[in-house]
Amino acid sequence: MATIADDRKSEFFEKRTILHDRIRARKQAEVIDWYHKEAVIYDEQFERAGFSYIPDMVAMLQKYSPKKDSKILDAFAGTGKVGMALTKAGYENMDALDGAVGMLALAKEKKIYTKFIHTVVEKEKVADVADGTYDAVCMGGSFCPTHACLDTLPTLLRMLKPDGVFIFNYQQLWADQYDDCSYDSMDKRFAKFENEGICKVLEKNPCFHRTDEPGYLAVLQRGRAVIA
Repeated sequence: MATIADDRKSEFFEKRTILHDRIRARKQAEVIDWYHKEAVIYDEQFERAGFSYIPDMVAMLQKYSPKKDSKILDAFAGTGKVGMALTKAGYENMDALDGAVGMLALAKEKKIYTKFIHTVVEKEKVADVADGTYDAVCMGGSFCPTHACLDTLPTLLRMLKPDGVFIFNYQQLWADQYDDCSYDSMDKRFAKFENEGICKVLEKNPCFHRTDEPGYLAVLQRGRAVIA
């Protein structure tokens, strides 16, 4: 017999299919609208749906930015799932950035962030974030069309202090479909960044986005080169 929880999980995956269709069509405004309207069910069903990358992200932050007062940006923070895990690990100085008001509203309820930045991330510098602001930027489950892709990585990297770390995961689901999310394109861009002194790759390890969705977790360390 199906339970209410099972029904909600099924509803979540039905709605997630709609989200993926909008992502594939690169309809950013409609993607943001999905997150705004479905924030509650997203918050409720995240763990039950099998998303599994957050512990790996926390472990990498503890390894490369162990000070608990490190200034951290939770990029594409959503309802605050990454932030909650970082709070449990002892981190206490976090800002949240997201493009969906509904997501940020739930993140605010968790009372774990200092500042909330409502914006999308594109090629241009984010007006509300000065260069060199953060010791670490964490971005979970958001490397895909309409969220963050290769061309927007410099926007996030410039937010870091020299030697700061950018920790993010990217999944095969999108790598197999889009050049600007492919593993080959990622490796080439990482090499370009290293050659230009923008950052270096500290780690790139296999990591599951969900229990049945493989990908990688990368840790980039900010260099000294100015990002134009």
